[in-house]
Amino acid sequence: METNEKKITQEVLSTLGVYELRELARTIGVVSPTTKKRGQLCKEILEISEKGLVSQAKQTNKGRPPKSITKISNMVKEFIPEEILNLQKPIDRSSYSNILKLAQNSNTYSSDNNGQICGYVNSINGHFYLNNIKNSNVFSSNVFYLPNETINEYSLREGDKILAIGKMSENYNCGLIDNILEINSIPAINWNKKSRLNLDVSAFSIPCQESYVFGKSIRKGERTLSFYENAEDAIFAILNEIEDISSQQNLTEKLVFVGIELAPEILYYGKTKENLEMFSTSYYNSLEESYNAVVNAINHCNSMLKDGKNIKLFVFDVFGILTRLDQHFASQPNMYLGHNVEGVQLVKKLVGAGKAVSGNLSITSHSIAFNNQKEDEFTKNELSKIAKII
Repeated sequence: METNEKKITQEVLSTLGVYELRELARTIGVVSPTTKKRGQLCKEILEISEKGLVSQAKQTNKGRPPKSITKISNMVKEFIPEEILNLQKPIDRSSYSNILKLAQNSNTYSSDNNGQICGYVNSINGHFYLNNIKNSNVFSSNVFYLPNETINEYSLREGDKILAIGKMSENYNCGLIDNILEINSIPAINWNKKSRLNLDVSAFSIPCQESYVFGKSIRKGERTLSFYENAEDAIFAILNEIEDISSQQNLTEKLVFVGIELAPEILYYGKTKENLEMFSTSYYNSLEESYNAVVNAINHCNSMLKDGKNIKLFVFDVFGILTRLDQHFASQPNMYLGHNVEGVQLVKKLVGAGKAVSGNLSITSHSIAFNNQKEDEFTKNELSKIAKII
């Protein structure tokens, strides 16, 4: 019996660019599409389209988003039977490609499923979202789309901390920001986007004001790297420094602490300090959450600097962060000095965040590693170029 059912063919696949091909593979259940060559991707896509074979492994949804989400979405609807798509295992993390789909059709939300969320603004292909860091059983996804009209209404940018009401999409594993409550700890009702600064932080001055950290005299805007014998000594050095700075009257500097896989009591301590922003995870958090903590810290510091805020940034266990990023980017082959290139670049951004924009405006960064890492190739070839060892 003849059928008019369409199938994906090699000719159809040949019209797709590599990123579109990966997105199609990811959508229908091919495992780790970013690690496979074009030929293998085509083979597995054709098998699923023709025979209904769907991998039993969970998808990771990593990799660069496609150039045309709409093209892939239409292709899946046209060529892949719904019963095959339903065979897929649940995605083990929210798909960022859904952000791009929702940017084109944001009228697919249920107003019955909403709750409070908190996170830092990020973007993908020009569209904004945040990852919810406020624990809640209300939502099946941690990723929430920020419509452009909301971005424009409040003049938001990457790195801004948002407290809001979110609601879930009816069709995608993603949410929508429904109502902004706070922006960078300021009630939205008091937020005046016209008074927001947007300083040029690319212009540097030579730092001259003196400061003190870990008992050493430095200049504001400098980048320092300190080595400790063990993690306990390093953590207590940072906490004591934060206590000393916090006790100062008329404190104008924003304190930021970045640390991966910390003990729960350290995370709790961070919540008790009003002027301290923690970008941290515990040992039970995922690789994705560790990556987000680093990216959010970098973006937040940059956004605060543009608003004219002075910052003291403390980075705990540089190599621990680098190792965690290596694990996050494990599917990507590019390596440098034994570490993933993407992770190396993020750590360099973090350690090198310190800079003096003017005599009165700066980020002063203080990073910590351990004594047995002083001779590491990454320390000697990269970190020593960025930071002053004290």
